[in-house]
Amino acid sequence: MLLLLLCSIGLADVPTSKPVAEFTDTAAAKKWISLNDNVMGGVSDGGFRINDEKNLEFTGTISLERQGGFASIRTRPAELGLDGSDAIVVRVKGDGRTYYFDLRTSTTFPAASYRTPLKTQKNTWQEMRIPLKDFEFSAFGKRLANADRLSANDIQSVGFTLADKQAGPFRLEIAWIKAEKSGNADATPVATSPAVADGPKDIVETAAAAGQFKTLLAAAEAAGLVDALKGEGPLTVFAPNDEAFAKVPKGVIDELLKPENRETLRAVLSYHVVPGKILLGAQAPASLEGRSLAIKTAGTFEVNGAKVLASDIIATNGVIHVIDAVLIPPAKRLTPSEAARAVIELAIQRGVPLFNAGQHAACAAVYEVTIESLLKSHTESLADKDRSALQAALNNMRAEKDARQQAWILRGALDAAHESLAGN
Repeated sequence: MLLLLLCSIGLADVPTSKPVAEFTDTAAAKKWISLNDNVMGGVSDGGFRINDEKNLEFTGTISLERQGGFASIRTRPAELGLDGSDAIVVRVKGDGRTYYFDLRTSTTFPAASYRTPLKTQKNTWQEMRIPLKDFEFSAFGKRLANADRLSANDIQSVGFTLADKQAGPFRLEIAWIKAEKSGNADATPVATSPAVADGPKDIVETAAAAGQFKTLLAAAEAAGLVDALKGEGPLTVFAPNDEAFAKVPKGVIDELLKPENRETLRAVLSYHVVPGKILLGAQAPASLEGRSLAIKTAGTFEVNGAKVLASDIIATNGVIHVIDAVLIPPAKRLTPSEAARAVIELAIQRGVPLFNAGQHAACAAVYEVTIESLLKSHTESLADKDRSALQAALNNMRAEKDARQQAWILRGALDAAHESLAGN
């Protein structure tokens, strides 16, 4: 009769479970590591041990000093063989605080995880079952939309994080962790990650997976730097997140993204990239743009005054440090000749569109003001023959009635002076 009853309800409906973490053997502690906010300059401490009751204790003290505020533990990456599982069950006893239970896969980078909150009851054992579909992808403490759904067969690490921004001691005791396979045909299917997400990621792929570098990646595309960031490396990228770019006036970003300003944009972005792998605490050499970055490691980790929000995110071809501001290269000191050439280049840049639009008089006016400025403010940079040629061009222009010819007279003199200054 019992056999008939089991057949009628279906054996597949009986849940099966697989141990993920147990602590009956003290050697189990070797599978775990701790990671706290000191990687970002904070001073919180957190650690773990297997106690006499054969449970894992996650304890420490959260400090909000130096922009800190989190402590975490996790298992070392390993193949867990959870294919087909659709839920995780944990037995914990906490202190009334809300922890995160984290799952990491073969495709998540160090600062990212699939997580769900665990609201504990003080000094009370709780057994919690969390369907995999309830885990949300998060990076740097923020939920990311449009991430791949969690795939059970990709899970390689489990862990716990406390980041409730409440200073003080904490204690979480874990009895065991299990993966559960319901066997229910109506259960939510476990999605598999697309093939493109399998395996390690380069700098560009890692930034794209994080979901918070959309502006940076768009700028890199506009500047033609994507291939360089996907190259062999190694490279270190100080990456402003989208919030950092949001602090820059919108008009400035829009202007930089214009095709005619590609070289300027390229210089700005290259200022964020350093050849070689620069980890937390190391001093950076010159950036790809050519000038060095000011690295501060005492207290908080800063680069040119920008705070490093997350550090040492490893990619296949380098490392990413997330920063809270866009770095602007300092203005280059120009020689007198370079400054005079820059004035001429700016005048031609403004004058050509006017001339091509048929506004010949306006173009001639731009060139006229430029030559007057050169003769007044940059006279020491000009050779005697150039000063004479520019003055003659002004005289000839003022004697000419046709605006088109006026513009050509002045343009010819500017071109000659620009070429002469290049040889100084």
